[in-house]
Amino acid sequence: MIRRGFLLGGAALILASPAWAHRGHHTLSVVEIAADGTVTVIHTLSAHDSEPELVELAPDAQPSVDDPDALKALEGHLRDAFTINGQRLDFFAYEAWGDDLQFTFKGKLDRLPKTVTVAYGLFPNSRKTGVGLVNVRINGVTRSLTFAKGDAPETVGF
Repeated sequence: MIRRGFLLGGAALILASPAWAHRGHHTLSVVEIAADGTVTVIHTLSAHDSEPELVELAPDAQPSVDDPDALKALEGHLRDAFTINGQRLDFFAYEAWGDDLQFTFKGKLDRLPKTVTVAYGLFPNSRKTGVGLVNVRINGVTRSLTFAKGDAPETVGF
Protein backbone atom coordinates (compact mmCIF):
# COMPACT_ATOMS: atom_id res chain seq x y z
CA MET A 1 0.00 0.00 0.00
CA ILE A 2 2.79 2.43 0.90
CA ARG A 3 4.68 1.45 -2.25
CA ARG A 4 1.62 2.27 -4.37
CA GLY A 5 1.41 5.70 -2.70
CA PHE A 6 5.04 6.42 -3.52
CA LEU A 7 4.56 5.28 -7.11
CA LEU A 8 1.48 7.45 -7.57
CA GLY A 9 3.19 10.43 -5.95
CA GLY A 10 6.27 9.98 -8.13
CA ALA A 11 4.15 9.71 -11.27
CA ALA A 12 2.30 12.89 -10.34
CA LEU A 13 5.59 14.77 -9.92
CA ILE A 14 6.91 13.56 -13.27
CA LEU A 15 3.72 14.53 -15.08
CA ALA A 16 3.51 17.91 -13.38
CA SER A 17 7.11 18.99 -13.99
CA PRO A 18 6.59 20.38 -17.54
CA ALA A 19 3.82 22.61 -16.23
CA TRP A 20 6.14 23.99 -13.55
CA ALA A 21 8.98 24.62 -16.02
CA HIS A 22 7.91 28.19 -16.72
CA ARG A 23 5.24 28.70 -14.09
CA GLY A 24 4.50 32.36 -13.56
CA HIS A 25 6.04 33.84 -16.68
CA HIS A 26 4.80 34.15 -20.22
CA THR A 27 8.10 35.13 -21.84
CA LEU A 28 11.79 35.22 -21.02
CA SER A 29 13.83 37.90 -22.78
CA VAL A 30 17.61 38.14 -22.53
CA VAL A 31 19.20 41.44 -23.57
CA GLU A 32 22.96 41.39 -24.19
CA ILE A 33 24.73 44.69 -24.88
CA ALA A 34 28.33 44.46 -26.11
CA ALA A 35 31.07 47.03 -25.46
CA ASP A 36 30.53 48.58 -28.92
CA GLY A 37 26.78 49.08 -28.28
CA THR A 38 25.63 46.05 -30.28
CA VAL A 39 22.37 44.78 -28.79
CA THR A 40 21.12 41.21 -29.06
CA VAL A 41 17.73 40.26 -27.63
CA ILE A 42 16.54 36.67 -27.45
CA HIS A 43 12.87 36.17 -26.64
CA THR A 44 11.95 32.64 -25.53
CA LEU A 45 8.26 31.77 -25.54
CA SER A 46 6.17 28.63 -25.40
CA ALA A 47 4.04 27.81 -28.41
CA HIS A 48 1.13 26.80 -26.18
CA ASP A 49 1.21 30.25 -24.52
CA SER A 50 1.76 32.18 -27.76
CA GLU A 51 -0.78 30.53 -30.05
CA PRO A 52 -3.86 31.91 -28.25
CA GLU A 53 -2.36 35.40 -28.72
CA LEU A 54 -2.25 34.85 -32.49
CA VAL A 55 -6.04 35.13 -32.68
CA GLU A 56 -5.65 38.89 -32.15
CA LEU A 57 -2.21 39.36 -33.69
CA ALA A 58 -3.09 37.58 -36.95
CA PRO A 59 -6.90 37.39 -37.22
CA ASP A 60 -6.84 36.12 -40.83
CA ALA A 61 -4.33 33.36 -40.14
CA GLN A 62 -4.60 30.08 -38.29
CA PRO A 63 -3.71 30.64 -34.60
CA SER A 64 -0.68 28.38 -34.93
CA VAL A 65 3.05 28.99 -35.13
CA ASP A 66 2.95 26.55 -38.05
CA ASP A 67 1.09 29.19 -40.10
CA PRO A 68 3.66 31.49 -41.81
CA ASP A 69 1.35 34.52 -41.65
CA ALA A 70 0.73 34.03 -37.93
CA LEU A 71 4.45 33.56 -37.28
CA LYS A 72 5.22 36.76 -39.23
CA ALA A 73 2.64 38.65 -37.14
CA LEU A 74 4.21 37.34 -33.92
CA GLU A 75 7.65 38.41 -35.15
CA GLY A 76 6.32 41.89 -35.95
CA HIS A 77 4.64 42.16 -32.57
CA LEU A 78 7.86 41.26 -30.74
CA ARG A 79 9.78 43.83 -32.83
CA ASP A 80 7.29 46.65 -32.23
CA ALA A 81 6.37 46.01 -28.59
CA PHE A 82 9.83 45.56 -27.05
CA THR A 83 12.34 48.41 -27.14
CA ILE A 84 15.73 49.10 -25.62
CA ASN A 85 16.43 52.77 -24.79
CA GLY A 86 13.55 53.69 -27.10
CA GLN A 87 14.99 51.76 -30.03
CA ARG A 88 13.29 48.94 -31.92
CA LEU A 89 15.53 46.09 -32.97
CA ASP A 90 15.68 44.22 -36.27
CA PHE A 91 14.56 40.62 -36.61
CA PHE A 92 17.57 38.31 -36.96
CA ALA A 93 16.59 34.66 -36.47
CA TYR A 94 13.86 32.24 -35.41
CA GLU A 95 14.20 28.74 -34.01
CA ALA A 96 11.67 26.27 -32.67
CA TRP A 97 12.10 22.96 -30.90
CA GLY A 98 9.29 21.13 -29.24
CA ASP A 99 7.08 23.71 -27.54
CA ASP A 100 9.85 26.33 -27.29
CA LEU A 101 10.08 29.29 -29.67
CA GLN A 102 13.10 31.56 -29.83
CA PHE A 103 13.19 34.90 -31.65
CA THR A 104 16.46 36.81 -31.93
CA PHE A 105 16.60 40.55 -32.64
CA LYS A 106 19.66 42.76 -33.11
CA GLY A 107 20.41 46.45 -33.11
CA LYS A 108 23.08 49.00 -32.26
CA LEU A 109 23.18 51.76 -29.68
CA ASP A 110 25.51 54.74 -30.18
CA ARG A 111 27.66 53.64 -27.26
CA LEU A 112 27.70 51.35 -24.25
CA PRO A 113 24.97 52.76 -21.99
CA LYS A 114 25.22 53.39 -18.25
CA THR A 115 21.46 52.86 -17.96
CA VAL A 116 19.13 50.67 -19.99
CA THR A 117 15.41 51.35 -20.31
CA VAL A 118 13.28 48.39 -21.35
CA ALA A 119 9.77 48.96 -22.67
CA TYR A 120 7.87 45.69 -22.49
CA GLY A 121 4.55 45.84 -24.31
CA LEU A 122 4.25 42.19 -25.26
CA PHE A 123 0.75 40.74 -25.53
CA PRO A 124 -1.18 43.71 -24.09
CA ASN A 125 -4.56 42.04 -24.66
CA SER A 126 -3.55 38.73 -23.13
CA ARG A 127 -6.02 36.97 -20.90
CA LYS A 128 -3.14 35.20 -19.18
CA THR A 129 -1.85 36.35 -15.83
CA GLY A 130 1.78 35.51 -16.53
CA VAL A 131 4.57 38.04 -16.44
CA GLY A 132 7.54 38.78 -18.65
CA LEU A 133 11.00 38.23 -17.26
CA VAL A 134 13.80 40.31 -18.78
CA ASN A 135 17.50 39.84 -18.02
CA VAL A 136 19.75 42.71 -19.17
CA ARG A 137 23.47 41.88 -19.37
CA ILE A 138 26.41 44.26 -19.87
CA ASN A 139 30.07 43.32 -19.24
CA GLY A 140 29.07 40.12 -17.42
CA VAL A 141 26.71 41.94 -15.03
CA THR A 142 23.04 40.96 -15.22
CA ARG A 143 20.07 42.94 -13.97
CA SER A 144 16.63 41.32 -13.91
CA LEU A 145 13.28 42.98 -14.51
CA THR A 146 9.77 41.63 -14.19
CA PHE A 147 6.90 43.06 -16.21
CA ALA A 148 3.17 42.51 -15.90
CA LYS A 149 0.47 43.57 -18.32
CA GLY A 150 0.44 47.34 -18.77
CA ASP A 151 3.63 48.10 -16.81
CA ALA A 152 5.55 51.27 -17.67
CA PRO A 153 9.11 50.99 -19.04
CA GLU A 154 11.76 50.23 -16.41
CA THR A 155 15.34 51.46 -16.21
CA VAL A 156 18.34 49.65 -14.72
CA GLY A 157 21.80 51.07 -14.09
CA PHE A 158 25.19 49.52 -14.72
